[in-house]
Amino acid sequence: MGWDWEWAIKGITDEIPRTTGPECINYMTDRRRWIETVLLSALFIFIMHRSWQRLAPIKLPPLHEIQKPHSPTRLFLLIAMSIIFGIEMGFKLSGQSMIFALNPCHVQTCLQIYLLAAKPTKMTTALFRIQMSNLNGPFLAFVFPEVEGRTYPFEQATYWIQHALLYIIPIYIIRSGAYTVEDLGELHWSHIGTAFMLFYHFVLLSPLSIFTGINLDHMLCAAMSDPFQGPNYRLFACCHQALLCPLLSKGTVLLFGRGSRNSAALNGSGGMTETGNDAPQYHQLSAPEYATQKEATEALIRHRYNTQATAAAGGVHQHDVGDIAAMTAEYTMPTTKID
Repeated sequence: MGWDWEWAIKGITDEIPRTTGPECINYMTDRRRWIETVLLSALFIFIMHRSWQRLAPIKLPPLHEIQKPHSPTRLFLLIAMSIIFGIEMGFKLSGQSMIFALNPCHVQTCLQIYLLAAKPTKMTTALFRIQMSNLNGPFLAFVFPEVEGRTYPFEQATYWIQHALLYIIPIYIIRSGAYTVEDLGELHWSHIGTAFMLFYHFVLLSPLSIFTGINLDHMLCAAMSDPFQGPNYRLFACCHQALLCPLLSKGTVLLFGRGSRNSAALNGSGGMTETGNDAPQYHQLSAPEYATQKEATEALIRHRYNTQATAAAGGVHQHDVGDIAAMTAEYTMPTTKID
């Protein structure tokens, strides 16, 4: 007994141009589609692998930042996005078009809901940096809106609200410092995010479009508003999206990131500034503050030597020796280091 797919595709018709139908299916040959899928997917895998090998280690925020509870703003965005996504999926089920839930903006919505609910870890930080290269989705949704097929009450409103939140939430996360981003001069995470986004289109959406005849995120035929009409439109799309995705990602960080704080507290890999490779960190150093572990160690030796010399000369009372020992103990107190 076969699967019943009516809930996923039955409600999709060719009443809206280039959603499905012969014009869209015959826009280019399936042979051309499969050749592009194989060759471009191999290219995207190579780009992701090469960029992954060059990544700097992810450094997490301080432990007290990780453990603090979610702010009211973060909880509001989490609840708002969850409600809008639930309503949107209700429209898809009602219209028997659930296959469109695989479109990248819906996948990114689920990812952002998870990032808002989760605590910072290396995995969630990596996911946040990858999704930063997918801001082209909400951007293009506002520049080239497609709301003709949304006929239910409030259905068009959910389109605008969802795509607005898709851009607002990364801005909030950057401002809040919940997840770190790579330095503006680094592009490895941008390359991974962009290549993965295109890989998702060609490995999943393109074959599904061929098998079902439904134009998932325009992988079967070009949109009516696409300026690069013709059989090469997917190649042109790879080129201009490879430029647009890093531009939006870096531009968003540049415009809305906490530049002064990041430059003072974060290194190029997005982590807390370190004094050495595996050197223990020190806090609350007395003035003058010591920039390196070596200077702190030298200061400790000097304090101990001066204490012993003075005590031997009889010029320091016992309570003064205790004060100096307490002060030097401050230099050797390691903080929690999260790699």
